[in-house]
Amino acid sequence: MKDELRKYTAKHEGKFDDYDLDEVDKLRLWSDIVSELPEAPKKVIPLWSKPAFRVAASVLLLLGCTLFFYISGHINTEHQIANEELYEIDNHYKLLVNNQIDLIKNNANLSKEDQDDFLSLIDDLDNEYKKLKEELKLGINNEKIIEAIISNYRKKIQLMEDLLKRSYPIKTDFEDEAIIL
Repeated sequence: MKDELRKYTAKHEGKFDDYDLDEVDKLRLWSDIVSELPEAPKKVIPLWSKPAFRVAASVLLLLGCTLFFYISGHINTEHQIANEELYEIDNHYKLLVNNQIDLIKNNANLSKEDQDDFLSLIDDLDNEYKKLKEELKLGINNEKIIEAIISNYRKKIQLMEDLLKRSYPIKTDFEDEAIIL
């Protein structure tokens, strides 16, 4: 079908450019198109033309906007500040903790069992952190909870640093190192 149409349009290309339809031809063409449509077009009833629907839509829009601003206006600003502060703290300490965990996992001086035991201890501290974060959502005494979260992170980092210090072998001969007085 498409090939036949392309052949026909290519063959009669000049006729399409020169042929102008007058009003009678346009109406006859349109009547042929309408007669081949499957059903009569459905009548659309514009609801906005009736005043009752306009008023109902306006009231609904006004109530929706009022409810939105009422709810958004009552968000606790202290809670927002705590969330921003916690976000900054989390980013900072998570980076440090993740670096330390990578060092522990890649440490050749620690056995796999020691690494797993230590990482399970870190998981316990992570569970404590999650509990603190849930308490923070309640909005009660946010400053102390944030301090506890910071303390939690510091415990993790201190434990990891201690483990890494203990894992490196102690050098007893000082022949390779220069002593500066």
